[in-house]
Amino acid sequence: MNIKYPALIIAKNHIEFVQNAENLVKCNKRTLRNGYYEGLILIDSNSKKNLIKNAIKESTVGIFWGFNLLRGQQLKVRLVFDKKVENIELREFQNLLIKLLNKYKDFWDFGGDFEERIEYIKSTNSIKEIIEKLTYEYYKKY
Repeated sequence: MNIKYPALIIAKNHIEFVQNAENLVKCNKRTLRNGYYEGLILIDSNSKKNLIKNAIKESTVGIFWGFNLLRGQQLKVRLVFDKKVENIELREFQNLLIKLLNKYKDFWDFGGDFEERIEYIKSTNSIKEIIEKLTYEYYKKY
C-alpha cells in the first residue's frame, strides 16, 4: 500500500493524525488484541481513502522483546487493507473533518481557537495542507 504521509485515521470513537509509517504500525499488545485496527479509515495526503481490515503482529519493538513497564509490550504490525481504494473529494473531506472535530470539540478547542481551525478547513484548497497543519498541531499538543 502506497500511503502519502501525514495521514488521518478515523477510529471508532476518535480521530488521529499519523506522521509516518512507523507511527502507524507501532502499538502495544493490548491495542492489537482489542482489535483497534479493525475497520479504521485512513485518509492520506494524496486524497486516498483506505479501509484497514485488521493488523497482524510482525515483531516486537525494542529490547527485552518489546516489554515496557509503562506501555506494555510494544509491537510492530502489518496492516491488512481492503483492496478497494477510493479518492475523497476536498468538499467531502472538509465536511467529514468538520463533523468529527465538532464531535470532539473539547479536545480540538485547545488554545481557544476552534473556530479559526474550522475556518481554516473550510477555506483551504488542499487535503494535504489540512492534514499537514492538523498533524503538526496534534503532535505539538502531545
